Amino acid sequence: MSTDLNLPGPESGFIATFGSGEPHTLFGHGFAGAIRDTRPFGTGITGTRHFLHLPGHGGRPSPGPGWTYPQIAEVLADAVSTTSASRALGVSMSAGGLLHLLSIAHPVTRGLDKVALVLPASFTGFPAEVAAANRSYLEQLRRLVADEDIDGIVELMLSREPAEVAQMLPARAWTKAKAENLVHTDMSDGLGLALEIAVADADEAAENLRSFSGDVLVLTHEDDPAHPVSVAEDIHRAIPNSRLEVLPAGSILWRGRHDVRRILGEFFG
Repeated sequence: MSTDLNLPGPESGFIATFGSGEPHTLFGHGFAGAIRDTRPFGTGITGTRHFLHLPGHGGRPSPGPGWTYPQIAEVLADAVSTTSASRALGVSMSAGGLLHLLSIAHPVTRGLDKVALVLPASFTGFPAEVAAANRSYLEQLRRLVADEDIDGIVELMLSREPAEVAQMLPARAWTKAKAENLVHTDMSDGLGLALEIAVADADEAAENLRSFSGDVLVLTHEDDPAHPVSVAEDIHRAIPNSRLEVLPAGSILWRGRHDVRRILGEFFG
């Protein structure tokens, strides 16, 4: 059995568990992320905390090229059921998966009383300029991955970060690890996810999101091309009793961890 709780294997459903007692909270990472990235979001949150590796991450096999949010949503639904989670937090890709579950009123969502969507990357679509920028970025990234140009991938990824963040040694090391995974694992199967949307049927989604009885937090930060504030605002409008928090640029992963812990602590209690 795996001894590194940051790298759980198939025997645990690729889920690492910390803490004990009620409530149970599931944490899902973003694209090219890992359990290590989501563990800080659980700091100070009581009960049992379950951290999931999605397919294509942490040694879990990819489902093949062309990932979609419904695929991600089903993996998250299985994890919610397996862990008996009554609360869930998703970052970026996982936020999109949770949003998809809410939008179709998936049966597992009936047992969720709190859902945090952190850096949601997708909803019902993108403004034209955002879609064009995403396509351009993805084309560049695909070329660099095909060329196994890790340094080039690092510089391209950091070009989307605030200048102060791009110069931080921990941020550079974290980005290099992501670049190496894109080149050396099957994670690159999911590159096209940047162009996908989490919700296909806007009318059905609108009704189901209005009807969700749990509490929803939408947490993002400014000036992040991969996670436009406008997407978070659209989600907030679609879920009438949700709470929206927009932090300064670079806050959520690097420069505002105290604020993030405070907000999540207030939300999850």
